[in-house]
Amino acid sequence: MTEPVETYNFYPALQRNVTPTASGSEVVSYTSDLGDGGPILTLIHGYPQSAFIWRYLVPLLLPKVSLFIPELPGYGISTPISASTGDHTKRAVGHALLDALAQVFSTNNSSSSSSSSSPSSSSSPRQVILAGHDRGARICHRLAVDATSSPSLPDETKSFFSHHNLTITGLIMLDILPTKSQWDFFSCPSLSQNYFHWPLLANVELAVPMITAFGVDEWVRGGHLRLVGSASDSKERIMRDDAVEVHVKLFESGETVRWTCEDYKAGAQKEVDEQVEDLRKGRRVEVDTLVMYSWEKLGRGGGVDVEGVWRGWVGDGVELEVVGVEDGRGHFLPEEAYDVVGERVVRFLERFGL
Repeated sequence: MTEPVETYNFYPALQRNVTPTASGSEVVSYTSDLGDGGPILTLIHGYPQSAFIWRYLVPLLLPKVSLFIPELPGYGISTPISASTGDHTKRAVGHALLDALAQVFSTNNSSSSSSSSSPSSSSSPRQVILAGHDRGARICHRLAVDATSSPSLPDETKSFFSHHNLTITGLIMLDILPTKSQWDFFSCPSLSQNYFHWPLLANVELAVPMITAFGVDEWVRGGHLRLVGSASDSKERIMRDDAVEVHVKLFESGETVRWTCEDYKAGAQKEVDEQVEDLRKGRRVEVDTLVMYSWEKLGRGGGVDVEGVWRGWVGDGVELEVVGVEDGRGHFLPEEAYDVVGERVVRFLERFGL
C-alpha cells in the first residue's frame, strides 16, 4: 500500500465517498447500490479499528444487498464531528453516518446531480438494516431504539429518520452487551479484566498522555492481541492484509487518540443515563435482531448470559436470535469468525427477501 492509508480505497469494487454532513464531519464511506430501491445494510466498525475489518464479508454480501460501510468520525479517516457541538455520543455519530448514507444513496438513485444535496421525502422510505461491531454495534443499538421505539422520545430524535426518508427494519450487533449492562458487569473480575480500557479511556485527560507515552503503536497492537481468541488461526486472520498495521497508522494522530477517548467518555456518562431512561420509559428495540458474541471472551467464558441480558432490551414479540461463537474465536468476530458470521448474516438477510 503506497497511498496514504487515510485516502486509500480499501474496497476497489465499491464506490468511495467523502460526504459533508450537518455534524461537521466529512464521512468517508464505501458503498454499493443494487439499484432496486431495496434495503441497505450498514457495516459499522469499532475500536481501535477501521472499515477494513469487513474485508472478509464484503465479497460474500456484495451480490446480495446494497452496502454502506462508513469510517467512524474521528477514527483517522472520516473527520471528527464539529468540536463546537461537544457531542461524542452514539446518537450524534449515528446521525452523522445516516446523514451521509441518505446523501449518497439519494445521489445514486437520482438522475440529476443537483438534487443530491438533500434527502428526498417524495418516495417511500429506504429500508436500512443496521449492522456493526464493538462501538459500531453500540451506534446501531442507539439508532434502532430511537427509530423503532416511540415512547417519550424528543421530537427532533423522532423526526430525524423521516427527514432523511429512512426506516430501520433490522439490527445486527457483534460482540456487545448494552452499554449500561457492560458497566454493570464490571463486578465480574474476568470481564472487567478484558474491558479494563473502558474506564481508562473515559478519563480523557489522563488516557491521552498515557497512551502517547506508552506508544500508540504498542497500544493498538496490544489491544488487538489481548482480545483475539485462542483458535490457532485467529491471530493470523486479524493480521492478514496488514490490517492491524493499517489501524496503527490511523491512530498515530493525536487527534484520533483524543477523539476515541471522548467516545468512551460519552459511553461512561450520557449514554448510560440515556439507557437508564430507555428502560424506565419502556423504550426497546422493536425490529428483528441478530446478536453474535464470542463465547470465549464475553459469554460463559466471560461469565455472562448474553441472551438473557439482551432479552430485557428488545420489545415483546420481537424476533431475537442470539448466537455464541465458539471454537476459540475472540472479540474480532468479523475477521476471526468471518465464515460463521457471514453464514448467519446471510440467513438473517433472507428474512427481508434478500
